[in-house]
Amino acid sequence: MLIRLRTRDGTERVEVDDKCTLSQLRTLIEEKFGVPTSDQNLSLDQGLLMSKEPDAYDDLKPGRKTDGKQLKSLKIEHGTIVYMTYSVERKVTVCTAAAHNDARGLTGGKMTVEAMIAAQTRIETQESPNVESLSLDGHAANAFQAYVNGTLGFNQMRFGWMYGTCSDGGEVRVHAIYEPEQEGTEDAFVVVEDADEDARAEAIAESLGMTRVGMVFNVTTTKERPDYTMSAFEIRQMAKYQSKYGDKFVTAVVMMLEDEDEGTPQVSFEPFQVSNQCVRLYNEGWFHDEPCENPGHTRLTKDVVVVDKVSKDVTEVDNDRWLVPVKILDHEGPWRTSFPIENRLHPVQTVEDLKDAVSKGGQYCVKLADFHLLLFLSKHLDANDMAVVAVSVAERGEIPEGYQLIINSLAGVGF
Repeated sequence: MLIRLRTRDGTERVEVDDKCTLSQLRTLIEEKFGVPTSDQNLSLDQGLLMSKEPDAYDDLKPGRKTDGKQLKSLKIEHGTIVYMTYSVERKVTVCTAAAHNDARGLTGGKMTVEAMIAAQTRIETQESPNVESLSLDGHAANAFQAYVNGTLGFNQMRFGWMYGTCSDGGEVRVHAIYEPEQEGTEDAFVVVEDADEDARAEAIAESLGMTRVGMVFNVTTTKERPDYTMSAFEIRQMAKYQSKYGDKFVTAVVMMLEDEDEGTPQVSFEPFQVSNQCVRLYNEGWFHDEPCENPGHTRLTKDVVVVDKVSKDVTEVDNDRWLVPVKILDHEGPWRTSFPIENRLHPVQTVEDLKDAVSKGGQYCVKLADFHLLLFLSKHLDANDMAVVAVSVAERGEIPEGYQLIINSLAGVGF
């Protein structure tokens, strides 16, 4: 296995047998790098490199209790970083130290310890999301999960844009979910973006006082996920859109989870963000196109450090390290979700649905207070007329009589 040996002069690499002991590692270091065993201070704590009292770091100190132990029993595995200080003068191996620094663009004068540590990207978990909470309109959320569960049977992925508001305090409220044209498989989805319908949906949302605040998709039940929450594809999509729409953008994931009390499957909405570091690395091109063997990991194009009891240089990161859970709430929003939803296999939107909606009693603006109905209307009215209708609906004002006549004519009402 490969051990990374980090010193004040750079980083070396040591190949050892899987059954190598600590004493054998020390002997190998002396033979390969010329540092006597008696002059070696080893530790798994990087603080050793900056300490004025190296003897205080005794986790790998020589002695009868540790010398005969195999490295694995001391939590030293393939890729583990072992820190070392010494007093002898030595020439750092060119092929390891210089090449390692060249790859990171760190050529030049001798690095300080602080610069060396800072140059290594460490994957950090983010404790708190960039928003306070995500509240979903109950009708909109139920309409989405009912289609995923009832029609698709959780056998393929489904995607939606979430529209609503975000307060200054980071409270995100979702009032409508728009489902664009898309293709879904059991482990991915492809969304048709920048289509004419997208522009109409954006315009209607703006007239109703909403913006695009997040996205929602489901994970399928065709493959078990015993050891991970999100796949590399899902993490990449979250990073992509969080980068595009800002750090308040939230993702709601629809999952089929087992109820701990009843022991039966229950549909659950789980909101997340990815960490700011994840978004930054995605923007800087660190995400590799080649997938990992483990679907719960993301492959990167450069080495990073992860800390799991010990430090390791890796190019594959557990996706759970990117995820930041968001508190979930629910509310009843201002719009109905009773009109058939766009781009679904069933039911398909028709003028008969429009006729059913406008034939009901009550104020005309209330009859039209459905995001999906307005989107259907936008296929038949131009953008200016649609804006007048949508603003009237938002303000609960009277729909001008001329527009009522046009809409009734489309629906075949009054003839």
